[in-house]
Order: sequence, then structure tokens, then C-alpha cells
Amino acid sequence: MSKVNGMYYLRKNVTSGFPRLLWVLIIGSLFSLGVVLVILLWRKYVDSPTRMTVASEMSILQVPYPGITICHPQSVMDYKAEKLVDKLKFPLGATRASVLENLPALGYFNEHQWTFPRQQNVKMIDALLAMNNLSIVNAIDELGTICRDFILVCYWAGRKFPCFDKHEFFSWIDSTSHYGACCSFNYHPSVQETITPFAVNTFGVHGGLSVIGTGYPQASDGKSGALYSEGFMLMIHHPHDFAVESAPLTLLKLGTETFISVSPTDSRCSSQVLVLPQSQRSCIIGNDFPVPIENYRQPACTLECLRNEVHRKCGCHPYHLPRQSQIPENIKPIRGCTVFDSLCLIDNFYMLKRLKCQCLPACSDVTYKTSSVVTDFSAHKYSMNTF
Repeated sequence: MSKVNGMYYLRKNVTSGFPRLLWVLIIGSLFSLGVVLVILLWRKYVDSPTRMTVASEMSILQVPYPGITICHPQSVMDYKAEKLVDKLKFPLGATRASVLENLPALGYFNEHQWTFPRQQNVKMIDALLAMNNLSIVNAIDELGTICRDFILVCYWAGRKFPCFDKHEFFSWIDSTSHYGACCSFNYHPSVQETITPFAVNTFGVHGGLSVIGTGYPQASDGKSGALYSEGFMLMIHHPHDFAVESAPLTLLKLGTETFISVSPTDSRCSSQVLVLPQSQRSCIIGNDFPVPIENYRQPACTLECLRNEVHRKCGCHPYHLPRQSQIPENIKPIRGCTVFDSLCLIDNFYMLKRLKCQCLPACSDVTYKTSSVVTDFSAHKYSMNTF
């Protein structure tokens, strides 16, 4: 009988009296501990059974071509404000100088403010917009950087194409993000639609999308910005996704040529995982909803969570967040935010940044990572007017 497990010490003529009782207690305790460990391991397996999730690095040819969103970091451009105020009627007490000084308040929706704005100045901008029959979206279009301001020439696989032709896939469109007004390519935000994602049969430096843009005349212009920069911010995301803050970000500097490599990852779960309850598999499929949906997207869930929290805190809908595509008839649509309402967003800026949304990933999903190489643009000393 082995001495390793202690049973040897229970034999006659080996131990007796108190030592024998002590060994009985030790062996009994160890046996009980072993039983407890087996029960705990079984419960852990029941709660979180072994599942297989495969995440594979894929070629861009095998997955949907990503959506591309480019944003200028500044919401209100000085040179545009100078032109706009000459066409506006001013409310009582407002002057040209005071209007120019306070128009950057339109950037309060999506920018951190180091000092709290004065309420009377924000109300004055609201009165200015109302008097001139301008919505916030109209004002941002007039004062911000839109697609046609900076995108000059577009190529696909070495062939030039119209940048703003209304093509289903090959077209840049005005969009928004958490940075404000932006410009997007291959962006189809409504996951309710059955749009077949755009797939490509070419890749590489000479096989993908190439764009020539300009930073002028908006360079070094504008006092309201998420980032004081003369360049742009580029985000890569799924073509059905709104460009949320978790999207891979690349900064585009003026006078340079930036090559961006996209590495897709295709994540899928085994059929054994899909039949498990949602609490065990820790991912979402369309049938998990009371009314099954065809395309569940985690960024769409995060967007809805953020949108609902803004509605709850501020009682309005900010211009830069997409509205819910389908609103039940018994629910009154929420009003759009005024510039004065942006003070509520400033109050809750950090709370919204730290918002924890219960949005599990999709069980079948494609995500994108990026890497970039920056070189000096060889033609930056030449005029682009010939394009």
C-alpha cells in the first residue's frame, strides 16, 4: 500500500492511537476536498462549456470590402463662417463679431470643452439659426468640411472614376460620426436592408482605392475641433456599421502619401456553440431577439445604447447620430437637439465616454485591423488644378 496517499499509515502495527486518528482526519479531509473540486469543475463546465470559436485572418478578397470614413477634425471653419455671416440676419443684440465668435458652439455636440460655455451665447446661436430657417445639419454643411471640399480625384485599381457619382458602391457620400460631419465610401448603414456587401477581386497598392485630397483652404483654420490638425482622420469599419469610436483610426497628414493595409478577421462559432443558450455562448445570433433579425451588428447595438442614453439624459437627438430606422407607431419621435441642448452633452461628456453597453459580439462576424506606411508625397509642390 503506497505511502504517497497516506493509506499506509492506517495499517495495524504502523500507527495507533492519536497518530492513527490524525491520519484518518487528514485523508478524509483530502478526499472531501477532492469531491468539492470535482463538483466545482462540473459546475464551471455546465456554466461555461468548452466551445470552439475560430478567428481566421482572411484576404480582403474573401470578405466584404470595408466602409471607409474620412473626417476633418474641426467642425467650424473660419473662412466658411466669414462667408456665411454675410448672408444671415442677426437676432436682437447680436453683432457680426459675436456671431463669428460663437458659431463654434455647433461643435459642442461631439467635442470635449475645457470650459463651460455661457448659456446666453448658445441661445443666441439657436435664435440665429431659427431666424434664418437653418437646421443644425444645414449649418454644419455650410460651416464644416464636406466631401467636395477635400476629395479631388479617385482611382480604383488604377482607373479613375467619378468620386461623387451616385453609384451603389463606387461613390463618396456625406455622413457623420462621433467627430461630426464626415465623408464615407462603401457605407450602407441600414442593417435591415438586404444589400449584398461589395466584394473585390483585386488588392494591393495598385489594386485598391486611391484618393487624392487637399487640406486647403481649411488648413490652419477653425477654432472648434476635436483635434487641432491640418490633416484628416480615416476610420475603417464594416460597410453596414456606423463609424463608432472603436473603429481603427489612421491620421492623414498633409503633404504625405499614406498607404493603408487592411487585415480582415473572420470569426465563426461551431454549430455546437450556436445551440447553447446566449448566456453560455457569450455571443449573439439573430434568433436571440423577440423578433429575429437577419444581420445583428455589435457596433449597431453600441450605437443604439449610446443613442438611448443621450435621449434619456438630454431628451433630444443630436444631429451626428443616426436615428432609429424603424420607430413603433405608438412611440412619439424624439425631437432634434438644439445648440442649447449641447450643454447637456457637455455635462455628461465623461459619463457617455464611460458608458458600458451590454452588447455582445455577433457569433459570426468580420472585423478589420489596419496598418499604415507614410511617405512624403512627391507631387506636393505641384498644383492639383490639372486633375
